[in-house]
Amino acid sequence: MKLLTFGGLRVDSTTYRREKPLLLLAYLLLEGPQARRRLADLFWPDAANPMNSLAQNLIRLRPLNAITETEQRVEARLPCDAAEFRTHHRAARWTEACAAYTGEFLAGLRLDLPLDLEEWLLDTRDTLGSEARAAQLALADYHHARAEPHAAHAHAERAYRTPGAPPCPPEDLTRLWHILGGTDHPLTLHLRRDADDIGLRLTAPAPPTPDHTLIGRRAELDALIRLPTGSVAWISGPPGIGKTTLLRALTRHGWRLLPAQGQGGLPLATLEPLSPHPLSSAADALNLLRDTRLKLAVDDWEELDDTTRATLTLAARQTPGATIAITARHSPALPTPHHVSLQTLSEQDLLAHPGAHAATAGHPTLLAGYLTGAPPHHTLDAHLNLLGTDPRRLFLALAAQEPPNLAATRAALNLTATALTRTLDTLTREGLTTPDGRIRAPTSALHLLDAQPTETALIHLHLARHHPRETAWPHWLAARDLWEDHDQAACAAAAHWHADQDMKRGYPARAASVLEVAPQTDEVRLLRGWAMLRLGKTIILDGLVSCFDEKKLSDYAYLSLKSALNYKMGNYHEVLTLSDRLPFSNSLDRGVIYFYAACSALRLNIKDKARRSLTISRSIVECSGSDIDIIRVDTLNAILESDKNANIRDFYSELLKKSALFPIERGVLLINFADYIFDHEGPKSFGIVEEYYREAEKILHGSGNEEGAAAALNSWGVSAHLSNRITLAEELYKKGITLIRDSGNIRLLGLLTANLSEISGNIEKLDEILYCLNSSGHTAVVSKIINNLADIRIKESLSH
Repeated sequence: MKLLTFGGLRVDSTTYRREKPLLLLAYLLLEGPQARRRLADLFWPDAANPMNSLAQNLIRLRPLNAITETEQRVEARLPCDAAEFRTHHRAARWTEACAAYTGEFLAGLRLDLPLDLEEWLLDTRDTLGSEARAAQLALADYHHARAEPHAAHAHAERAYRTPGAPPCPPEDLTRLWHILGGTDHPLTLHLRRDADDIGLRLTAPAPPTPDHTLIGRRAELDALIRLPTGSVAWISGPPGIGKTTLLRALTRHGWRLLPAQGQGGLPLATLEPLSPHPLSSAADALNLLRDTRLKLAVDDWEELDDTTRATLTLAARQTPGATIAITARHSPALPTPHHVSLQTLSEQDLLAHPGAHAATAGHPTLLAGYLTGAPPHHTLDAHLNLLGTDPRRLFLALAAQEPPNLAATRAALNLTATALTRTLDTLTREGLTTPDGRIRAPTSALHLLDAQPTETALIHLHLARHHPRETAWPHWLAARDLWEDHDQAACAAAAHWHADQDMKRGYPARAASVLEVAPQTDEVRLLRGWAMLRLGKTIILDGLVSCFDEKKLSDYAYLSLKSALNYKMGNYHEVLTLSDRLPFSNSLDRGVIYFYAACSALRLNIKDKARRSLTISRSIVECSGSDIDIIRVDTLNAILESDKNANIRDFYSELLKKSALFPIERGVLLINFADYIFDHEGPKSFGIVEEYYREAEKILHGSGNEEGAAAALNSWGVSAHLSNRITLAEELYKKGITLIRDSGNIRLLGLLTANLSEISGNIEKLDEILYCLNSSGHTAVVSKIINNLADIRIKESLSH
C-alpha cells in the first residue's frame, strides 16, 4: 500500500477516495510528525471545533492503518511516492528520481482549501517540480557530455516540460540552450522566446564537454595536449582510475585512440588500423610512427602483444616523429621523461559536486556511478567482485573497522602474511585503500556493509574474536545475534573494559547500555550496579546486588556496592556498622565504603563520625589517583565544612572547575552550592540559585540520572516555596515526583511528596508520608520536615 500524490491523490491497491483525509496524510508524510493543534488550525481554521474536525478525519484514516496518535502529536507511516522521489533526489539518484516523478503534485484536487494550506500545496508543488526538472537536467548534461544526443535531447525536453514545475529560471534556460541550441530541435524556439521574455542573452552553445569522469584531470589533459612533437608519454594508474577516459578526451583534440587487441591476437594487431595494409614487421610499424602529424593514444600496455610492445619501446628510444601516449597499470616500461601518474580525485577537484567526494573518496569508477544516480555502493560492490574473493573480503573487513587493525584482520580472515600484503597492495593500487588499510571511500563502503547485514555481522564476529579487548566491543555488539557459548567470556571482558572507560569519563548511561546487553558475568553485573547507582536506578541496583555470587567477588568489590545501596535505601546504621568492621586495606573499594559511611553519618547528624570516615576515604582515593572519587570526597567535605570555612564559596568554585568532565558530579555540586547560598542568604538569592538548580537539573537529566534531577527539582522547589513562588514550587515538586515515582528512593520521594502536601494543606496525606518515612528508618528526615513546616497549624496537628 502506497500513497500516490503525483498526478492526483489516491492510495494504490485500495478504493479509498476521501480527499481531505488523504491530503492530511500527504501533509504528515512530507512534513513529519505534527502537533494536533497545528494540524487543526491549518486544515480547519474556520471550523466551529477544529480539534474535533481533526479527530473525525483521523478516524476516517484508520482503515489505512497509517496513523500513530498521542494526546499532543500525530505521525504518519506509509510509503509515499513524493517521499521516495525526494529520497532519490537527495542521494543524487537521478534515474530513480525521474522514474518516481510521474506527474504534478496533487493534480486535480477538488477541495476548497484554507489560504495557508493552499500556499503549502502550491509551494510544495513548485519545489517538487523544480527538483524533478533538476534531475532531468542532470541526466541531459550527462548524456550530452558523452556525445549521446538522442538521450540528451529527450531528457532536456522532459526537463523543460516537467509537470508542476514553475517557469525555467535563467540558469536552467542556459543549461538547456547549451544542450539544444546548436540543433534544429523544436524546443529551441521556446527557449529563445522565454529568454527574450526575461531579458536573458543566449550565447553560442559550446560543443559537448569531456566525459564527466574526466573531472579533475584538466591539468593532465593539458599536459598531454602540449606534448612536443615526437614525445612518448606514459600514463599509469590502477584499473578504474580514469586512464581510458583521459585518452578519449584526447580524441577531441585530434588524437587517434587504439585499444590493445590482446596478447592472444596477431602481432601488431593493435597498430593495424594505422596502415592501409597488414603490417608484416616491426619496421613497417616504425615507418608509420615516423609521421609527425600523427598523435597516437594506445590503451592498456599490459594487454599488448610482445611485438607491439617491442615496437613502441624501440620508437621511444629512437624519438619517433609521432606523438604517443600509452596507458598502463604500472610504472614506465620504456624510457620517457613524460610520466603522468593518475591518483584519486581530491576534494578540491569535486567542489562543483557537493557530497561526491564523501561518497566516493574521489575514485573515478565510483564517481561515474554517483553522478549518474547509481548508488555508489552498488558500483563499489561490482568493482570488488571483479577484483576477486580475497580483495573483496579484505576490503569489507577493513571497512568494518576504524581504525583498522591489520593483525586482527589477517587472523579473522585466516590469511597468511604474504596473502594479506599482496591483497592489500591490490586494493591500494585500485585506489580503494591506503597502504595502512584505511578505506578511501568510507561512505560507500559503509552503505555496502549496511546493504548485506548478515555477511557484515559475520565479519564483525570474526574481527571481535581476534581484536584485543580494548577495541573488540563494537564488533561484538555488531555481531550480537551470532554469539556462541565459547564467546561469552571474551565478549563480557570487552564490554566490561569499554563500559569502565565510559564510567571513568563520567558517562554512566553509556556504560549501562553496554553492560545491559553484555553477557551477565558477576564482573559485568558489578560494574552495571555502579552505573545504575550513578544513574539513581535504586530498584534495578537492588536486583543486581541480590544476583551476585559473592564467592566470585573480592569482599571489598561487593561490599562497596552494597554499602552504596544501603545508603541509597536509607540503611545508614548498616553502612556504619560495616565500615567499623573493615580490616585495613588500601583498596579503592575500601575508600568508597568509608565515603558512604561518611555520607550516612552526615544523614544521622553524627558529624565527628562523618569527618573521621571522610578522612580515611580521602587518604585512600588520593593514593588511587581516581579524579572522580576525589571530586566526590571534596564535595562531601564542602558540606561538612560549610559552616567553618570562610572561603567556602571559593572552594565550591574551584570544585566546579575540576568537575567539568564529570557531569553527574558537577550536577550534585551545583545543587549543594545553591543550597549553601540559599541557606545563608535566603529568598533574596533566589534569582542566583535558580540558575544553579536549573543547570543541575539539565545536566543530571541529560546524563540519565533522574534521581539526581529530582533532587535538583526538590531543592529548587524548596527555594521557590520559601521565596513565596508557590505556583513554581508546586510545578517543580510534581515534576520531581514524576521522575522518581518508581525509583525506590523513599527518602527523596517522601521529601518531594511532603513538600507538595504542605502547599496543598493536605494534613492526612502528609501524616501518611511521615509515617512511611519513619517506618523505613528515615527519622531524621521526618524531624527535618516537621521543623521546616511553615504552617504552624499543620505542625501542631502532626505533633498530636
